[in-house]
Amino acid sequence: MLTVRARLALLLGLATVSSAHAQAPADLVLRGGTVYTVSDQQPKAEAVAVSSGRIVFVGSTAGAAKFVGPQTRVVEIGDRVVLPGLTDSHYHLLGVGQREFKLNLQGSRSVAEVLMRLRSRVSAAEPGQWVTGYGWIETHWTPARFLTRADLDSISPDNPVFLTRADGHASVANSAALRVARVSRDAMPPFGGDLLRDAHGELTGMLIDNAQALVRTHIPDPSQRSLTGRCCWA
Repeated sequence: MLTVRARLALLLGLATVSSAHAQAPADLVLRGGTVYTVSDQQPKAEAVAVSSGRIVFVGSTAGAAKFVGPQTRVVEIGDRVVLPGLTDSHYHLLGVGQREFKLNLQGSRSVAEVLMRLRSRVSAAEPGQWVTGYGWIETHWTPARFLTRADLDSISPDNPVFLTRADGHASVANSAALRVARVSRDAMPPFGGDLLRDAHGELTGMLIDNAQALVRTHIPDPSQRSLTGRCCWA
């Protein structure tokens, strides 16, 4: 995979620079593959031309031909991908990839919406299969409250469910998941974690920080796949 440090989202405007400048041979041309621009107006392209460390063209392979001169280094992308430089210093790349195998709860606007999405996934799951999700956050919900195991039990009384909050510092498990993990009313929270309880001392299903491991370690390895290629993370 090839990467380019410049911000491709800003490059589309550079493709319209003056004719005299645009026609000058580039130092580097990447062509014949897939370029992700991070621009809503032109999300993908086939080629990029770079001069003096700045991208001067993003577009088709044919369009990039005019930037190729005797001294231009030309790289055929082929089945590789060109991306903008990943400059975010707090980017959980592995987690973003694993998220795609889970129930994506990002953008959920209420408990009801989370449960609606969960219902669809549970209905497609096999008996006893874990259903995991990621991305919910209660901050802007009305009321702004955590999910509970009672919420999840209403949709999935039998399949274990484990849904991680958007920040990764908390998850909610249903009763089936807590049973698999043998986390009972008498369980003590581990160092650096907490088990939330209701007014009667019953577990709400919310696991904070290190307490998430009490259940997470019982979830099947996501690298295991069925013969159909479906990931066991439902």
